[in-house]
Amino acid sequence: MKSPFKIAALALLLGAPLSASASLLNVWGSDWNQMTVTAGNGDGVIAPGVGGQPFDVEFLMYKFDASSNTLHVGLQTGFDIIDADNNGYRYGNKDYFNGDLALSFDGDDSQYEYALDFGNLTKGYYGTNLGTDAAGLYAVTSWSNDVYTGHGVSNPFAMASGNLLIAANGSNFTESYAMGADGKKSFYNMFSFNIGAIGLMSDFTMDAHWTMSCGNDWLDARADIKVPEPAPFALLGLGLLGLAAMRKRKA
Repeated sequence: MKSPFKIAALALLLGAPLSASASLLNVWGSDWNQMTVTAGNGDGVIAPGVGGQPFDVEFLMYKFDASSNTLHVGLQTGFDIIDADNNGYRYGNKDYFNGDLALSFDGDDSQYEYALDFGNLTKGYYGTNLGTDAAGLYAVTSWSNDVYTGHGVSNPFAMASGNLLIAANGSNFTESYAMGADGKKSFYNMFSFNIGAIGLMSDFTMDAHWTMSCGNDWLDARADIKVPEPAPFALLGLGLLGLAAMRKRKA
């Protein structure tokens, strides 16, 4: 958990945040839920207050389909997380890059074991070139904390190394942008995967974190997700199949 004292210190050092008036895009259906914010400057506030809408982290979203054990994770932000030209976002005389969405599923947000990489070129504030990885879900072995030193509270920034677990494709990964009710452009990504792929079989807590290379705005959020037990009729069906198999062997 990020220290509230560090947040207060940043606010005093860098001035009052600007209001971004962020609103949820209508791309999120009624079955999507907003993750509960635990720390950060997201949900409509740009802080420490530099850069305007393009540097506003807005919402972390999720939905869980119990029928297929599929978890859907979504990010909405004013920062360009599509970056079609792979040049980052130009502000002043510097290019800024999106980080990876950090994820943890063990209820401990002091360390993130997974990352959702959007498939873009990633560079840190001070020039660390992390290259371009294939989009998808990774098991992380190390993180990069190369954000502006004055915004170190925003770390971790992006995956420095990891192993690809689930590749993004046209059926499990969506990225685009839309205009919000406030008339401002917001970008969004949606990624889905079967939780069994990372060994989740029962109720779990998901922690998520995201920032960009300057660390100007960041967001930590949490969701407690219930995984229903198999229905009695399904268990009965499995039992009957087992009995049938035993009889067949005896025959």
